[in-house]
Amino acid sequence: MTHKIFFCSKHFSLQNALLVIMFLLLSGTWDCQSQELTADQTAKDSIIANTYPYVLPVWGQKVQERGMADQMQLPFGLNVNYVNAFVDLEITEFQLLAGNTDFTGIINAETLNFKQVNGTTNGANFRADAWVLPFLNIYTLFSVVKGGTNVSLQPTWKDGTGEIMLQLPEFSSEVDFDALAYGVGTTMVFGWNRYFSSVDINYSRTDTDLLKDQIGYLTLSARLGHSFKLSKRKKDMFIAPYLGMMYRDFVGADGSSGQINFNEVFPELDATFNERINAKIEANQELIDNPTTPPGQKIKLQAQNQALNTIQERVNNSGIFNSEFSYFIKKELVQSITFQFGFNFQLNKHWMLRGEYGVADSQRFLMTGLQYRFGIKKRAYKKLLQ
Repeated sequence: MTHKIFFCSKHFSLQNALLVIMFLLLSGTWDCQSQELTADQTAKDSIIANTYPYVLPVWGQKVQERGMADQMQLPFGLNVNYVNAFVDLEITEFQLLAGNTDFTGIINAETLNFKQVNGTTNGANFRADAWVLPFLNIYTLFSVVKGGTNVSLQPTWKDGTGEIMLQLPEFSSEVDFDALAYGVGTTMVFGWNRYFSSVDINYSRTDTDLLKDQIGYLTLSARLGHSFKLSKRKKDMFIAPYLGMMYRDFVGADGSSGQINFNEVFPELDATFNERINAKIEANQELIDNPTTPPGQKIKLQAQNQALNTIQERVNNSGIFNSEFSYFIKKELVQSITFQFGFNFQLNKHWMLRGEYGVADSQRFLMTGLQYRFGIKKRAYKKLLQ
């Protein structure tokens, strides 16, 4: 700072000289104070700029100090997804109870001879998540699902030698259902030079009116991809295609139970059942009465007719076709692993679109979704607790 002082020697006195000296000293002191205040403010601004503002994730400050905080997502997220899935199933065990009568010896997974069993589901999936660590995300999920199960079977009974005694026509039926699912999961991520990898695991339970007990479901997936910036002006906009694998299967696969009415699922099954048995017994009897039929074959046919009469009598007397009965069923996925292809399209720090498709010989999986992210700042969190 430069000070210009104008005076005339005629009027300049000792008093004026002292005033000038004091002015210069005070001006110098003010300059020093101003410089100190400016330096203090700059230091405070630097500290604020280098402070991670949000309550999560833990160690967010360390990431900030390393200059990589801008690469992290905002800590909290709300997601809504549409999910459609198709799976082939295998029935490995089937038991049937009508009242106190157990029909497992007559009607079971082997005699029902399931040809094809598959299920389709589609619905909305809601998810809330949080980054508790820079590399660890936890979430809860809730799904509202509509689906259907398609079953095709051809009841077949064989004798002790493995020869078919009776085979009914192939039947098929589709049962629709509504279900609710809820669960928890976690995702771990690792990134380097715009490449990224993730491992995700979640567990959910499904509740449906068709079954008495809930069904547990485990999903494990791994993905690898690369992100590409789309705009120099919008630094937060990018697209990240990826590929991976997903494993899905039932948990606690001890089977499940429910109620069903054969006459509702297969309306003509009772009439077809009796027609086929009567026709088979008559055909066997004609061979038995034929003098040219070998004695050994006659004995075999007589045993078959006796067995068929026993089956027909027990089934008809039970009223199984016209009454609701309890069943126990154990099913497994024909194939539990799918290959996944997908992308994340981030519009900005708050909004992201996602799409994913999984495919295998016996499974298909499609998911599309929208995500909104936000942060809770430390100051707001402290005020909330006060």
